[in-house]
Amino acid sequence: MISSWNTVKNLAFKFFGRTLEPVVPYFESIKSDLLKAGMGLSLTEYVYSMFFVLLLLFMLELPTLVIIFSIALKTAPLAFLLSFTILVVLELIAFFTFYTYPSAQAGKRRKQIDETLPFAATYMGTVASSGAPPITMFKVMAEFKDYGETSKEAEKIYRDVEAFGMDLPGAIRKTASRTPSEELKELLWGIDAVVTSGGNLGNYLHDKSRLFMQEYRRRLEQFSRTLSLLIEVYLTVILVGSIFFIIMTSLFSIFGGGGDTTLFFSFLQFIIIFIVMPFVSIGFIFLVKTISP
Repeated sequence: MISSWNTVKNLAFKFFGRTLEPVVPYFESIKSDLLKAGMGLSLTEYVYSMFFVLLLLFMLELPTLVIIFSIALKTAPLAFLLSFTILVVLELIAFFTFYTYPSAQAGKRRKQIDETLPFAATYMGTVASSGAPPITMFKVMAEFKDYGETSKEAEKIYRDVEAFGMDLPGAIRKTASRTPSEELKELLWGIDAVVTSGGNLGNYLHDKSRLFMQEYRRRLEQFSRTLSLLIEVYLTVILVGSIFFIIMTSLFSIFGGGGDTTLFFSFLQFIIIFIVMPFVSIGFIFLVKTISP
C-alpha cells in the first residue's frame, strides 16, 4: 500500500513540479489524521497525490463518457454536457473520498490498537518485570507482529531510538502525540512518566493491563447485548417480514384476477428475494463487523 502511494506521489511531483504549494495550506485540517493514519506521506505529498489522481480520472473518464453517450444519444453537444455533469459529480465524490480517507484510516488503526492493547500491555509488563531495559521491551514488541498496529507503534519508538538517535522519552512522546488510540496515548505518557522518574515499569504496566482488560470485557458484554438486539430485529423485521410479504402478495395475485396483477406481484417478490434480502443481509454482516470489539 505504501509503495503504491510512493509511486503516485513521485508521478505527481514530476507532473506538477511545485505549482500546488499555495494550495497545500488549505488542507491543514487533515494533517493530524494523516499522521495518525500511518500512511507514510506528508501533507504536501498527499495533496499532490490527490490532485494527480483527480486529474488522471478526469482525463480518462471524460472521453470515455463522451463516446458512450454520443453513441447512445446520437448528439455530440448533449453527450458532452451530460458527460461533463456526471464527471463533475464523480470528481466531487472522489475528492470527498480523498479528504476523508486519512480520518477513516486513523479510525481503523485506532480500533485495531484498542483491540490488542489489553494483551499487548500484559506482554509488555511481563518483559519489563524481567528486568530488561525499557527499549528492549519496545524491541520485543516490534518483533512480535501478532499485535498488529500496536506492534507497529512500538516499532516506531524503537526505530527512532536506534536508527535516528532519539532519547527514549522523546521517542515515546513523539509516538504518543501521533497515535490514533487514546488508550495507547495514555499508556505511553504513563510509561514516559515512569521511565523519567525511575519508577517500577513492570508494576505500572500490569496495573494498566488489568484496567484495559476490564474495559475490554465491558465492551464485549455491551457488544453481546447489542448483537442480541440486532439479531432479534433482523429475524423479526427482515426474515419474518419478508416471508409475510411474500405470502400476502401471493394471496393478492391469486385473488387479483391474474394478468398484469400477477406479473406485478411476481416482480415485487423477485425484488424482495433476490435484491432486497441479500443486500440487507450483507449490510447486517458489515454492521456487526463494524461494531465488533
